[in-house]
Amino acid sequence: MKKTMYIFALFCCVAVIQVATPISMIINKEMILKDGTQFRFKTRPVDPYDAFRGRYVALGIEQNNVVLTGSQKLQRGQMVYVCLGKDENGFAKIDKVTEKRPKGNAYIKSRVWSIRSKKAYFRLPFNRYYMDEKAAPQAEIAYRKHSRRSKRDAYITVRVKSGNAVIEELYISGIPIKEFVKREQK
Repeated sequence: MKKTMYIFALFCCVAVIQVATPISMIINKEMILKDGTQFRFKTRPVDPYDAFRGRYVALGIEQNNVVLTGSQKLQRGQMVYVCLGKDENGFAKIDKVTEKRPKGNAYIKSRVWSIRSKKAYFRLPFNRYYMDEKAAPQAEIAYRKHSRRSKRDAYITVRVKSGNAVIEELYISGIPIKEFVKREQK
């Protein structure tokens, strides 16, 4: 009887953990969207498709690197804190990179992706914009068209809080992508 009670208790604990984990992830992302600082990032095109997660618009972030100073010694794969600011046009820019968690600054926890020509490149945690399976192909076409070198009027807004970042919206010509696709279909 005791053995059955232990197994039942263990089963209940595992069930609670399986339910609590995704709920806490959802709550964390919603809190970032609600309370996080908003930044706009310029984007560039990338080829999209994920067999497991579905259709999305693949994003390349223009501002994903920083020139290293003589005293900075970063290594590929190293965990760092990317401190953000805004440029004269209101787009996000990397102000500095530090190995220690900054206080009071808007920052993103990231890894050094590569180091080339005295520049450190980062893999920022928002390179995919997921959307409805039916609208994603049209959105991708519109995104590619508006992120070419000649046009470049596509960008994303990202909310940042406590080192975490969540994509809020993808814009083309200042219009949210879902609305832009609806207009194009008419």
